[in-house]
Amino acid sequence: MTVASNSCPLLQLPTELLAHILKKVDGQSLIAVSETCHLLHALLKLRDDIWRDAAVEPLVRPSSSSLEKSSPSTITDDDSRSLCAPYTSHRELYLKLLPFTWFTPGIWHGNRDLHGSVYVSRYNRSTGHLEAYELYCGYDRQSAASFTANLAAIASTLAQTEWSVNPAVLIQNFNPSLQLSVTPVLKFTPTTTYDKQFEIEQPRSPRGMTTSFFHAARLSPDRVFYSQMSVWPPQRIPAPERTRNESPTGFRGQVVVNNIINKYTNSSSSSSSSSGSKGAVCCEHIFRLRRWISFVHADAYGVIMGERVETVARLQPELYTPDAEHSLRGLWVGDYDSHGGEFILFHQDESDKNRLEAIKLTGDANVPRGEVTFVVDDLSHVERVATEPEWPGARIVAARGHTAMLNFVNGTFSPTQLIIVNENLVAHYWINLYRIMMYRRVNVDDLLAGGSGLV
Repeated sequence: MTVASNSCPLLQLPTELLAHILKKVDGQSLIAVSETCHLLHALLKLRDDIWRDAAVEPLVRPSSSSLEKSSPSTITDDDSRSLCAPYTSHRELYLKLLPFTWFTPGIWHGNRDLHGSVYVSRYNRSTGHLEAYELYCGYDRQSAASFTANLAAIASTLAQTEWSVNPAVLIQNFNPSLQLSVTPVLKFTPTTTYDKQFEIEQPRSPRGMTTSFFHAARLSPDRVFYSQMSVWPPQRIPAPERTRNESPTGFRGQVVVNNIINKYTNSSSSSSSSSGSKGAVCCEHIFRLRRWISFVHADAYGVIMGERVETVARLQPELYTPDAEHSLRGLWVGDYDSHGGEFILFHQDESDKNRLEAIKLTGDANVPRGEVTFVVDDLSHVERVATEPEWPGARIVAARGHTAMLNFVNGTFSPTQLIIVNENLVAHYWINLYRIMMYRRVNVDDLLAGGSGLV
């Protein structure tokens, strides 16, 4: 079967070949193609599998490059219907959520004072909404709730064991559990709209916390970034765009041209926060959350308590996706004793595959988020191969651990050792603290798909 046409060579191609070509473009291009002529509009309306492969899969499936997408031939009818649920078609799903299709599944990290934050964005197939949840590291809440009955289990979880190589050194047992916030921190629905200030107020939490979403202004890529500049994400984390990290006005009154609306809705209308004025282009991978505490009917009287603004940036998938030459690269959760579990980015740069920087995505009052927690200068230089029963065969390399006083005062690096048990488990020997702390890899694909997120 072919689409008849005497004017355009493209339309003379067989329908299946034309559909195969259209599956290679993105959703915005499909919308543009459907507006060119009646024949292509009819084809795109008839062939919902084109929308599924080209537009919907990147929106509802994890964005990690390590996740192998199902080929069209392996997707069953049940899988296809499940992918677009609760909408009747993939085309409807994409068009309903069109202004927010930039908010694809992934990992985001925020600049909350000292401690930072990590968020998980994903598509909710039950509601048809795009949502973001805050990610926490904790212990088993069910075990903690029945403390007396599970005392032995909790004790084993928190147990410290002596290292057979040096009994003065304690190995901290670390069995984390990853948990998401009960309610979404951010939610985009088919009825979500921007207000006059181009902010989107989210539903008030049960505790009276109100959150408002707005886009961040992008700093020019041609700008020279000095080391002392306060930007987000931190300069040590590679990112396609950055924004200012501080504002004396809480980012109010800032003129931002909402190019996101123009790009994802094909709108040519003015969308700056001040009509008729020229402003900075907003980021596609960075947004801000304005939070304040308010009470029922209090907002009408202008009562706002404790307002703060958090800047949140997407962690690019290539930063947490390991490969053959960068086997430790990824998102990890580490044990920091009394501070609890913290999320760490194991960064291996393309220019030096043997160097490992462990960067805190969440931190504490001593070494805060965005700072390096330890560095391995040469992963290829193995000091020894472990023979002890705790981790036989593990490679042990020299490292430098970062410690500081409260409020990140007098930060120093001291000699440590990294014990590489395997590609999903490492131990960090803090020589001057006589402690060995464990780090476990976070399985991002499993986490985005609704799993436990631990290997």
